[in-house]
Amino acid sequence: MSERISKKFGTIKIGITQGELSGISPEIISLALSKFDNDKTLELYVVASPQGIEMIKSFSKKQFAKHISFISPEPNDVPEQITNSDVLSSIYFAAKLAKEKKLDAIVTGPVDKNKVANKYSGFSGHTGFLKQILRVENVLMLMSTPSLKIGIMTEHIPLSEVPENITKERIIEATKLFNDYLGKTKIDPCIGILALNPHSGDSGLVGTEEQTIIIPAIKQLMSNGINAIGPIPADSAFVPPIKNKCDGILAMYHDQGMIPAKIRGYDNLVNITLGLPIIRTSPGHGVAYDIKETGIASPASMIKAINTAVDMVLAERI
Repeated sequence: MSERISKKFGTIKIGITQGELSGISPEIISLALSKFDNDKTLELYVVASPQGIEMIKSFSKKQFAKHISFISPEPNDVPEQITNSDVLSSIYFAAKLAKEKKLDAIVTGPVDKNKVANKYSGFSGHTGFLKQILRVENVLMLMSTPSLKIGIMTEHIPLSEVPENITKERIIEATKLFNDYLGKTKIDPCIGILALNPHSGDSGLVGTEEQTIIIPAIKQLMSNGINAIGPIPADSAFVPPIKNKCDGILAMYHDQGMIPAKIRGYDNLVNITLGLPIIRTSPGHGVAYDIKETGIASPASMIKAINTAVDMVLAERI
């Protein structure tokens, strides 16, 4: 962010949560912070346990710049039921600071869902947890690359539960969130709605959700002025000419959207949660235990997540 932009819009404050300390989070956070050493238009706050702060600092060969700070939540800063999880405590506290406008956005480090769920029953990921603690009804997990935006409607649930979680109302709400986001940079964005079944159900031969749920949702969206098309078979949506028609794609379930997102995005993949009262982004990868401390963990996605959060803050201030 240039000094000219800073003078016009003010300093931007970004909180970065520690993530899983036994994975690559401490490394990529440390490496990413070093990339912003000379950017005094940002204030970066790493929200982590004392152990997490020590680990993150240990991966840097020099002192961090003065505009990079480290803060730990105190026991009274978070609800008692999550104080036994440093991972959740950092997320909760960062979200609280953002809700109180003390931070402009948060960037969350990768977490191990199983480890967290052992300490906080029902945890299935950042999206659901933030939805719960910030008390919102409708959110959308958006995977963003420079050339592809994919919304994932049903988040982290078993595949067997996907059909029962696809409703006309949910498709409409998710598409509206997606449209509002895309509409900040493009007039009348086109959103492609994926089918659930192979070949869009083949007119009911291999599934009826397209006819009974997805098509009625698309018709209502179009009547409300939203440029939605589909249902598009998932095996055709991510190649020309269909891909070139759409500014974003709404996937019905996790892997339907995540596989093309990760193939396309790789180090540039960012996870954004739409529908929250705060801005939240995250690297589009996991904890990567297998490459911890091997020297090959890349901070590129974390850097991209920070820059994306900055762009979203600026979009709100314009």
